[in-house]
Amino acid sequence: METNEALKRALWRETEAELVKLVERIEDVGEGDLKELEQQVMETIFAIGRGLMESILNRGEQGEGAATRRAGSCGHQQRLVGERPKELLTLLGKVKFRRPYYQCLLGESSPAQPQGEGEREEVRCSHGEAPADALWGVQERRTTAGVQAAVSYLCAALTLEEAAETFTRLLPLGMSARQALSLMQPVGEALAIQEEEAAGVLWQEAAQAKTQPEQAEARVQDEESQQQVIRRLYIELDGVLARMRRGSVEMEEKEQQRPGDVYREVKVGVVFQASRGRERSGLAPDVWVDEPAEGTLRSVAQRTALGNFAHLLYTLAVQQGLQRAKQVVVLYASR
Repeated sequence: METNEALKRALWRETEAELVKLVERIEDVGEGDLKELEQQVMETIFAIGRGLMESILNRGEQGEGAATRRAGSCGHQQRLVGERPKELLTLLGKVKFRRPYYQCLLGESSPAQPQGEGEREEVRCSHGEAPADALWGVQERRTTAGVQAAVSYLCAALTLEEAAETFTRLLPLGMSARQALSLMQPVGEALAIQEEEAAGVLWQEAAQAKTQPEQAEARVQDEESQQQVIRRLYIELDGVLARMRRGSVEMEEKEQQRPGDVYREVKVGVVFQASRGRERSGLAPDVWVDEPAEGTLRSVAQRTALGNFAHLLYTLAVQQGLQRAKQVVVLYASR
């Protein structure tokens, strides 16, 4: 990304002005007040960052410099209707993004499918868009990919409320549990699609191995010769009842009639390599109880109703070295 000389000079002026303000503020910081000094420096860094982002985002053709006509993504000619601001939530705080907005010409029409021979229905198109949104990847959203990634990472380990609170404590931004859910949901859906695709490929390979065992065995032996053989691989699976918010899942009539949250079964599984533990077995003398080897414990979970848990657990086991394991131990709770 190149910047012209005028923009460079403007960025330097803005940065210098913020640094001058910092120097003036820290003069009033008491000696030994590390917390206040740190706070002042951090606020300046974020302020400089926001200024840089706004200058770069808004450097494109705007106002009188923007094209008055363009071809829209809908295939029609669009006209410039003006400049529209958009507030973006970034990891540095909120920045204002001013960009040209275009809308399809009122006289432009789109031919629909023919209703009969020699007859066509004309439909007006009122599509509008800001090309800069697509350029910077913020179509129909007001948060950056960085914010979405950070919130999603926190949500993977914490509750929505805890993730939102942690995010707010670490960055000068506000975040609610509902906002965290909205940001995390598309990421989770995309990851779920990738996970299902990978599971589908491995499941098909497993089915082919049954019909072509000699080729499958040769492939496994080749992989084992190139990678370290696993002495023992554990696979554990069970099911638990998880508390779900009302409306987050389909509800039966009796569930709709009673208040409170609902419960759904979730299947969970873990896969790990074995290492000798610190305790001896109480059933067999001179036998040490295995423990998960450091860094090998992986888990997977899915609601039972979705019906794809077996594929996901098998995929996880393959990724963790199922085909390289000399011994596989499967543990599950019987009812």
